[in-house]
Amino acid sequence: MSAVRPLAPGDLDQVASLFSATFLNRHAAAGDVVKARLRETYLDDPFNDPDIPALVHVADDGRINGFVGVHVVPYRVDGRPVRAAFCGALMSESEGRDPMVGARLLKAYLAGAQDISISETANVVSQNLWERLHGKVLAGHSLDWLRVLRPAGFALAMASRKLAPLKVFAPLARLADERIAKRRKAASCTGVTGEAPAGPLVREDVNLEDFAALVRRFSDGLAARPDWENGYIEHVLAVGLDKPAFGAPVMMAVRTRSGEPVGGFLYHARPGGIGRVLQVLYAPGRAGIVLDHLFADAHARGVAALRGRSQPEIVEASTRRSMLFLTVSASVVLAKDAALAAPFLNGGCMLNGLAGESWNRFFGGEA
Repeated sequence: MSAVRPLAPGDLDQVASLFSATFLNRHAAAGDVVKARLRETYLDDPFNDPDIPALVHVADDGRINGFVGVHVVPYRVDGRPVRAAFCGALMSESEGRDPMVGARLLKAYLAGAQDISISETANVVSQNLWERLHGKVLAGHSLDWLRVLRPAGFALAMASRKLAPLKVFAPLARLADERIAKRRKAASCTGVTGEAPAGPLVREDVNLEDFAALVRRFSDGLAARPDWENGYIEHVLAVGLDKPAFGAPVMMAVRTRSGEPVGGFLYHARPGGIGRVLQVLYAPGRAGIVLDHLFADAHARGVAALRGRSQPEIVEASTRRSMLFLTVSASVVLAKDAALAAPFLNGGCMLNGLAGESWNRFFGGEA
């Protein structure tokens, strides 16, 4: 008889093969990298909770034909410590005979010991399952944004994903972007240079310790945010910086000339490619100017475009910044106590990026 049970070390070979076939389009045996990622994220992470494990679905014949990754985050909601569990990779055999595997796994996950269940990677199918089980979509946190900085470089970066030999045209793309930048009218499609935006603010590189302090500072006033203490923020940042597939990490603070911080950002820069933004921090009303410094910094490093995850303030600030938005996955929430869900539903929360699960090495961890 089929069953759902916690992930065990002996399951890693089968789960890695299932993961590779589902997300990497590889039907051969999974490599050691995938197994290592599964172990470090779902078995060995120091902040895992044995009461809230990742889950496998076992078929009648004993095969593992489904898996849901569960990542535990210590949260504080209105000052109260709560356990939040993020639903990560939800997968089942594409050629399996049991269409209910995904639904059983999601129901078992939602019935876990956590106070709040969240996902920031729900696709259309799993979003429908969440909503049937009374989960709510967080619209302001459910969009991916894109900011083109170098039009020719961006076009080449997209094309070379399908045809890698096209990368030899990178010098031509750089030349085209230089010419575009010299034409004021044409350059308005990006409106970005490597110079610092006009105004009394400056940006500067910071180390892990200083960026951790910024995270604490700019999330402290929110009704719902991760509990960054006991080494949690340091752990998240140390892992999140290591994303070789996305490029070199950049951590910066945006300050007044007297040194008062108004925001900061963490992204991964790949010259000529698409940079991936992991976190944008800002004081109330300052999201726009922090984005301006982010765009200028990435342009100065030769990045062709930036991609990040939405927050309500970023959506609001986008109206004058030529940002594109697309739906890739939804952020959804379900709490056992409705009062715990309120800050997430009304926007008074920190979610996605460092406050979710996209800091882990499944996102950009392999070059």
